[in-house]
Amino acid sequence: AVAMAGLGVLAGCSKPAVSSSEAIQHAKTLKTSEQQADYLVSQAQAFVKSEDYQEAIKTAQYVLASVDAHSHAATDLLAQVNAKLATWR
Repeated sequence: AVAMAGLGVLAGCSKPAVSSSEAIQHAKTLKTSEQQADYLVSQAQAFVKSEDYQEAIKTAQYVLASVDAHSHAATDLLAQVNAKLATWR
């Protein structure tokens, strides 16, 4: 039953957050820092897909500052966003 409940929580995370602050608030309800980082990076990726780069940056920076300072996924996402923004300049 515990495994099923865990899957339900993860399945419930698929809805995109409206903002980085909403994503961060939801992440704080998750049990482990690994779950929080995974959720927040997935939300940051959703922000990138919707071209909401500012929210993607805020979310990835929060992961690095407050959840997992060594998150390769958050670092890679920031590099991806910075590359996209650099092509606009």
